[in-house]
Amino acid sequence: MSAIIYEKRDGIGYVTLNRPEDLNAMNDAMLAEIDDLLPQLEMDLEAKVIVFRGAGKDFCVGQDLSGVDTLEVLSEPGEHLTIKKRMEAERRRNRRWETIFNLAKPTIAQVHGHCLGTGCYLAMVCDLTIAAEDALFGDPLLRMGLLPHMPLWPYLIGIKKTKEMLFTGCYMSGIKAEQMGRINKAVPRDWLENEVEKMARGIALLPCDATAPVKDAVNSVMEARGLGTSWRFTNNMQLVMQQRQMTPEEFDFFKTRNKEGLKAAVEQRDRPFNKFCEER
Repeated sequence: MSAIIYEKRDGIGYVTLNRPEDLNAMNDAMLAEIDDLLPQLEMDLEAKVIVFRGAGKDFCVGQDLSGVDTLEVLSEPGEHLTIKKRMEAERRRNRRWETIFNLAKPTIAQVHGHCLGTGCYLAMVCDLTIAAEDALFGDPLLRMGLLPHMPLWPYLIGIKKTKEMLFTGCYMSGIKAEQMGRINKAVPRDWLENEVEKMARGIALLPCDATAPVKDAVNSVMEARGLGTSWRFTNNMQLVMQQRQMTPEEFDFFKTRNKEGLKAAVEQRDRPFNKFCEER
């Protein structure tokens, strides 16, 4: 079964993450299909707007943490990879987000359910993000001693809110994400598909020769403010973090996963934060 489904209708291209049984967690196979699809999206003149969405009950829970077919999506600490191979993987990862961010046509993320980790990154690099009110946004990588790698955060929500989000690791609803300026709009779950289609159809009325340069001009402002350098810096910091060793008192997600299973590791990762986040 293909991990990505691409279809078109009425001038809109729909990219569906298609691993519903795994909550659309991104593994190497899915990333490879995304990479193969991106040039097609760029050149497809029939699709004037691209909508990214997820099959099943969640948009995307983030990186596949099972350890199966995941070398590309998440290089685990302690893996015996050369610096060159790690650097190549980091560059591919950030190049993927940059390519979507700079795609020469408008993009919309249609978010429902969980939108975590790399799923959240995908939603953020889209030009517009419309979510269900009960969607959950967040990035749990710091809970695992790993470095989040999305330099867009300070540009989208400011430095203070970025630090609060990353330091606490708390998830937020679609409603709160809209209030913070993290997404464009939060709507009742039953309205989501219609709301996205209405937005996409409106944008598709515009000529491509107008939307492409306008998008490029707006993104150029962020490049001038240092976004390009931020992508490069993130690459280097990831290499540093991947060389670190967990101290005995720290929770080791991967050791726990290998010993007790993925479900137990995720539960132990999140348990200390649940009460803290509920009280905020």
